[in-house]
Amino acid sequence: MEIEKLKEEIKSISEPRSIGYGNIRHKLEDIIIIGMCTVICEGEDFADMEEFGKSRKDFLTKFLELPNGTPDSDTFRRVFEKINPSELSSCLINWISSERKNTR
Repeated sequence: MEIEKLKEEIKSISEPRSIGYGNIRHKLEDIIIIGMCTVICEGEDFADMEEFGKSRKDFLTKFLELPNGTPDSDTFRRVFEKINPSELSSCLINWISSERKNTR
Protein backbone atom coordinates (compact mmCIF):
# COMPACT_ATOMS: atom_id res chain seq x y z
CA MET A 1 0.00 0.00 0.00
CA GLU A 2 1.27 3.42 -0.88
CA ILE A 3 1.63 5.69 2.11
CA GLU A 4 1.77 8.78 -0.11
CA LYS A 5 -1.80 8.10 -1.24
CA LEU A 6 -2.91 7.89 2.38
CA LYS A 7 -1.16 11.16 3.14
CA GLU A 8 -3.07 12.78 0.26
CA GLU A 9 -6.37 11.40 1.54
CA ILE A 10 -5.66 12.75 5.02
CA LYS A 11 -5.49 16.24 3.53
CA SER A 12 -9.27 15.98 2.99
CA ILE A 13 -9.79 15.85 6.77
CA SER A 14 -10.60 19.18 8.41
CA GLU A 15 -7.89 20.33 10.79
CA PRO A 16 -9.51 19.80 14.23
CA ARG A 17 -7.06 22.02 16.09
CA SER A 18 -7.40 25.79 16.41
CA ILE A 19 -4.69 27.03 14.10
CA GLY A 20 -4.62 30.61 15.37
CA TYR A 21 -4.95 29.79 19.05
CA GLY A 22 -2.58 27.00 19.85
CA ASN A 23 0.82 25.55 19.36
CA ILE A 24 0.43 23.09 16.49
CA ARG A 25 3.78 21.35 16.45
CA HIS A 26 2.84 18.08 14.75
CA LYS A 27 1.42 17.42 11.33
CA LEU A 28 -2.07 15.96 11.26
CA GLU A 29 -0.97 13.25 8.82
CA ASP A 30 1.84 12.18 11.17
CA ILE A 31 -0.57 11.88 14.11
CA ILE A 32 -3.16 9.91 12.16
CA ILE A 33 -0.68 7.53 10.53
CA ILE A 34 1.14 6.77 13.78
CA GLY A 35 -2.23 6.24 15.48
CA MET A 36 -3.41 3.93 12.73
CA CYS A 37 -0.18 1.92 12.74
CA THR A 38 -0.41 1.57 16.52
CA VAL A 39 -3.94 0.19 16.33
CA ILE A 40 -2.96 -2.25 13.57
CA CYS A 41 -0.13 -3.47 15.82
CA GLU A 42 -2.62 -4.03 18.67
CA GLY A 43 -1.96 -0.80 20.55
CA GLU A 44 -4.76 0.05 22.93
CA ASP A 45 -4.50 3.69 23.92
CA PHE A 46 -2.84 7.05 23.38
CA ALA A 47 0.15 6.13 25.53
CA ASP A 48 0.71 3.18 23.19
CA MET A 49 0.65 5.58 20.24
CA GLU A 50 3.37 7.70 21.82
CA GLU A 51 5.46 4.64 22.64
CA PHE A 52 4.97 3.20 19.14
CA GLY A 53 6.11 6.46 17.58
CA LYS A 54 9.18 6.73 19.78
CA SER A 55 10.25 3.11 19.46
CA ARG A 56 9.87 3.09 15.66
CA LYS A 57 11.02 6.62 14.89
CA ASP A 58 13.78 5.48 12.51
CA PHE A 59 11.24 3.52 10.47
CA LEU A 60 8.53 6.19 10.58
CA THR A 61 10.84 8.96 9.38
CA LYS A 62 11.22 7.10 6.10
CA PHE A 63 7.71 8.30 5.15
CA LEU A 64 6.68 10.85 7.80
CA GLU A 65 8.32 14.21 8.46
CA LEU A 66 7.97 14.34 12.26
CA PRO A 67 9.45 17.87 12.34
CA ASN A 68 9.13 18.07 16.13
CA GLY A 69 9.62 14.42 16.97
CA THR A 70 6.94 12.03 18.11
CA PRO A 71 3.74 13.55 19.48
CA ASP A 72 3.03 12.79 23.13
CA SER A 73 0.00 10.87 24.36
CA ASP A 74 -1.89 14.08 25.20
CA THR A 75 -1.49 15.31 21.63
CA PHE A 76 -2.85 12.04 20.25
CA ARG A 77 -5.77 12.24 22.67
CA ARG A 78 -6.64 15.86 21.85
CA VAL A 79 -6.52 15.29 18.09
CA PHE A 80 -8.50 12.04 18.07
CA GLU A 81 -11.12 13.52 20.41
CA LYS A 82 -11.66 16.46 18.03
CA ILE A 83 -11.29 14.83 14.64
CA ASN A 84 -14.45 14.33 12.60
CA PRO A 85 -15.05 10.54 12.62
CA SER A 86 -16.93 10.61 9.31
CA GLU A 87 -14.06 12.41 7.60
CA LEU A 88 -11.51 9.96 9.00
CA SER A 89 -13.64 7.00 7.99
CA SER A 90 -14.13 8.36 4.45
CA CYS A 91 -10.41 9.02 4.16
CA LEU A 92 -9.52 5.45 5.09
CA ILE A 93 -12.24 3.92 2.90
CA ASN A 94 -11.09 5.98 -0.10
CA TRP A 95 -7.48 4.97 0.47
CA ILE A 96 -8.25 1.26 0.81
CA SER A 97 -10.57 1.36 -2.20
CA SER A 98 -7.91 2.96 -4.38
CA GLU A 99 -5.37 0.38 -3.23
CA ARG A 100 -7.76 -2.47 -4.02
CA LYS A 101 -8.24 -1.13 -7.55
CA ASN A 102 -4.48 -1.07 -8.05
CA THR A 103 -4.09 -4.73 -7.08
CA ARG A 104 -6.64 -6.08 -9.54
